[in-house]
Order: sequence, then C-alpha cells, then structure tokens
Amino acid sequence: MDIQERFWSVLIGLAVFPFLRSSTNYLPIRNLLGQWLTFFVKKLNNMTFHPKVCDDASLDEADIRRQLELILDFSGFQASGRRREMLTFIVEEALAGRSSGLKATTIAMAVFDRGPDFDQQTDPVVRLEARKLRRDLDHYYADAGRNAPVRISIPKGHYIPKFSRLDTVEHDDEPRLASGSVAVGGGPATAKTASVSPLTKLASRKYLRLTLFVAVLLACTALALFWAYRPGGSTLAGSTLPVDGARILVKGFEARATDDELSSLLAAGLSQEITAALLKFPDLRVHLMASEGTAGPDRPEAARLHALTQFVLKGSVWREDGELLVRAELVRNEDSGVLWSNRYRAGTNERSITEIQDKISSQVASVVGQQYGIARSELKQFLVSEETNPNLASYACVARAQIYRRTLRMEEYQETRSCLEETVQKDPDYARAWAMLAYLRNDGVRFGHDKELPDGEALVPAREAATRALSLDPSDTDALKAMSHIEHYDGNFERSIDYARQAVEANPNDPETVGNLGFMLGMRGRFSESLPLLERAIERSVSPAPRYYQMLAVNHMMEREWNEMLSAANLAVVDGMGVTYAFLAIAHGGLGNGRAASEALEMAEERWPLLAEDPRAAFEVHKLDPAVIDALVAGLERARVIASE
Repeated sequence: MDIQERFWSVLIGLAVFPFLRSSTNYLPIRNLLGQWLTFFVKKLNNMTFHPKVCDDASLDEADIRRQLELILDFSGFQASGRRREMLTFIVEEALAGRSSGLKATTIAMAVFDRGPDFDQQTDPVVRLEARKLRRDLDHYYADAGRNAPVRISIPKGHYIPKFSRLDTVEHDDEPRLASGSVAVGGGPATAKTASVSPLTKLASRKYLRLTLFVAVLLACTALALFWAYRPGGSTLAGSTLPVDGARILVKGFEARATDDELSSLLAAGLSQEITAALLKFPDLRVHLMASEGTAGPDRPEAARLHALTQFVLKGSVWREDGELLVRAELVRNEDSGVLWSNRYRAGTNERSITEIQDKISSQVASVVGQQYGIARSELKQFLVSEETNPNLASYACVARAQIYRRTLRMEEYQETRSCLEETVQKDPDYARAWAMLAYLRNDGVRFGHDKELPDGEALVPAREAATRALSLDPSDTDALKAMSHIEHYDGNFERSIDYARQAVEANPNDPETVGNLGFMLGMRGRFSESLPLLERAIERSVSPAPRYYQMLAVNHMMEREWNEMLSAANLAVVDGMGVTYAFLAIAHGGLGNGRAASEALEMAEERWPLLAEDPRAAFEVHKLDPAVIDALVAGLERARVIASE
C-alpha cells in the first residue's frame, strides 16, 4: 500500500467510522457519504488504464489455472455447482483480458441462465452467490489451501478476481497482500504489486492536489454531519457487539487414539462438515480452526479466532467395542462454561466415512444452530435487552419478533408489529426485518387484528413485505416460511407447501424449517408426509415449538387415539392459545373426562370467543382441510356433551 492509498484509507476511515456502527441514526449520512465516494472514485477511475493479466513474471496464467483446478477438485470445497461455474467463468474471463466486462449482468447471463433483461436490483442472485463464493474460498484457504502457492479471491465491491502469492500474505483481521499480487483489470502494475485499486492509481503529482482537496472536504463534511446527527451526545456501542449473529469457532475434532486410522479419518473431516452445515443458518458467523496439532491456542491465528468468537464447538472421536463414537461440546468463550454436550454413536455397518460425517454434522448443526437453540437464543436475549440503544434498535426489534413467533402471545403482538413497521422504514434493505413483518402482518389477518382492508385485499400488505424480503435475499428461510404462510391463508395451498419445501432445501439442518413444512402439510390433512417431519423437528429441537405438538394432537384425533392426543395437547398448551385448549377439551371428551373437558372448553372459549359462537367458522379461518374441520367440530360437540353430564 503506497503513501497516497494509506492517506486515503485513514481519511475515509475517520470520516465514515462513526456512521458505520449505527444501524439507524446515521442512515442519511451513510447514504450521502456513499454517493460522494462513488462520484469521486468514478472520477479517479477515468484517470486510469487497464493492465495486461499477470504482468508479474513470477505469477503466470498456468499457476493460476493450476490453483483453480486444485480448488475445484478438492472434495471439501463447499461451493455449489453454480458457484463453481461462476468461479471458473470470472477467472477465465480475467485471464483472457476481459475483466472489465465482469459485471452482474454478464455473470447472470453466462452462469445463472438469466436473459438480457436481467435486473440486479430485483434479482440479486449474482451478488448473493458472490458473497457465498467469497466465504467458500475463505474456508478453503483456512484449511486445505493453507499452504497453497496462489490465492484466488474476489474483493468486495466487484466481481474481478485477485490473484496473489500466499508466501507473502500477512494475517490480520483480514488478509493483506504484501507483494506478488495481481488484480486483473485494475490499474498499472508495479514491480511491487499488480493489484491496484482506484485510490492507488494517482500516479502523478498532477492529481495530488485533487486528492488532498477531496479528502479534507470529505473529512470536514463528515465531522459536521456527525455533530449534527449525534444521538444526544451519547457514546456509541462497542464495535464488538454481535449484531451480525452469534459467532462460533469450530475447532478440529481430535482422534483420541492417533494410531486408529478410522477415527482419524472421521475426525479429520468432521469439523469441516459441521462448519458447512452451520453456515446455512442466517444468524451465525462461523470460523473454522484446524486441529490443535496444527494450530494450537498459543498460535497467533488461533488467539485471533478465539477473540472474535463467543462460543467454541469442539469434540473428539474414538472407538469402543468396534463402534465409532463422537463427543461434541459447545463452550462459552467468556467463562469456559459447557453449554451443551452430547455423544453420538457413528456405527460402521456398510457406511462410508462421508456418510457418517454427513449424519453427525447434520445432527450437531441442528442442535447448535437452530433459531431457538443456545447460541442464537443468548444473542436474542442480549439484543432485546439493548432495544433502547439506537445502534441496536433494528436488530433488537427482529429478535423480539422471533421470540413472539415462538409462542404467538397476543399481548406481545401490537408492540412487536409497530416496532417492525418502524424498522423497515429506517432500514429498508434489512431482509430479515421484512420477513418478520410479513409474518406479523399475516398474523394480523388470521387473528383478526387487521380489519380495515376488505377480505380480498387483507393479505396484500403481508405479501408485499414477504416479496420485498425475498428480493433482498431469495434464500432467507424466514422469508420463504412467511410466504408459505401467506399463500396458505390466501388459499394457494400447493404454492404454500412449495415455499415451505424451498426453505427446507435452503437449510435442511434447521429443525424450525423442517417443522414448518410438517405443520403446513398437516394443515392440509397430509399426515403421512407431515408426521416424519414433525418428529424429526421435535427430536432435533432444544425446545420444540408448541405448534408441532398441536399438529400431532390433530393427527391422533383423526386416528381416535385419545390418550396420545391428550399427551400431545398437554405439551402444546404452554402457548396458552385457545385452539390448544380446544384440543385438550376434545381429548378429554374422547376419554369421557367430563370435568376436565368442561374446564378446557371454558379456557378455549375465553381465549377464542368465535369458538363458542361458531366453531366451524373459527377453524375455517385457518384454512384447515375440510375433513380435519369436520372432525374438530364433532370432537367439540362430543366434549360439550360429556362436560354437561
């Protein structure tokens, strides 16, 4: 980095740093500074010329292609088929001298089968896949590619790949290239580096005055705006607040017996598979560290990763009586407290190491990563406690909404809804906020909170919110599940189930997502498909959602299994909802428990008055399968008869 680039980096950092740490207060300032920076960088770009690929003789195209082949051939490289195609395409285009044409539209048409009318504003597939590809490459170089001679990376902000020699890479919070680096399509190469950004292209004294003028003007404007917009002079929250998700360090699993080849093979790949599975969860930030044998806690890189994370996931593998066993533990970094520990029996009967790794990594990730599991629950509670902090208000609001969605307590609805409506106005690009708002707008219709719009238009606001969330992040599981619920209440049952399936495809390790698909299938009476999914969600959930047991109770009712129905309803009643008390009443009626049926009916009708006036209409609101509604109405009638006796 030359003197001018250091100067620009420091000045711009000082100018925008106070605003980058706030999610809402400084949004107008961030937008203004972003427009200014874009304008000046474009001006500076016009003063540059484009170099040939690999001017540095020490790094030729054969080296780069050989490294690309190594990455793609590595079995642990986590990228999907399309992301592999994307990586190959941008590397080959860059090596062919066409890096200036690597735009979102070009990549969308070449890799993702989009047409010439592709609009990246409404279809962010390239941006989202590029983000995932950067993550895939980071994990490769953190593990198998640690000693690779060439690093291929995609700097944020564009899609032009950067090639550099790893023997000169310094490790800090982010890798920095010291020498031997090539950024194709960037700027003039020097003997020191061929990777140049627009800010380093001011090669002549002719532009030094412009640089100084712009930097001083930007700094003065930023300081003035910061003073004008400061939140009552209060200090900002620390930069380490985990608003981007719970941060987990996955350590390499250890084979207890180093001379046991099978245990060593299983341990070697298990941490990578668990990391890959955890990365599918949206509110987690996962770091992978090699086994203690190659990177002990005394190593600088290990110390840095420990400092960045709140939780550590570690484990061991051993063999006992011919059977492979795995122990996994989740530990809080702050006090080394063990939050969760479990032992898994791997088994070896006609199963490959890969199959065993897949099964165990899926089970571990389900427990650790689930929305209402230990790590993410601690983060939610922290954020809710910080809701008065203007820098965390948006995150706190979404955390509160996720907690509300757990039990659907009506006393929490209005405040949570108002909070979300305000959040999306302040932060319109926050996909998760739009997804949760879609949920609550849908709840407003189905629970009768929103009565202003006519029936045909009641779900329009909910659909608009879900559509906005999916446009920002098409793979967001909350957005997909919200759209699934909206389609169901709009009578589009197959589309509803299709969205629920898409959510499971996006993250099959999330028990909440699996349980949602099971619940939506059960609503339509498809219990043969629903039950295995619900049982899987319950088995893998730290604290299963009450609605899973609601649907199990309905299935037992259809089979006239009254004792089983009563057990399931008792597990669901923690939600305090009228419909769950109705299930209790039906179960007690089936068992002939008159007094218990009477008490449950009273609670159900108190919480759900429509149930007393017109039971059929009450259940039809929720678009249940007609056969299920008939059975529920008959069950309530039977419960009333038993209660009256």
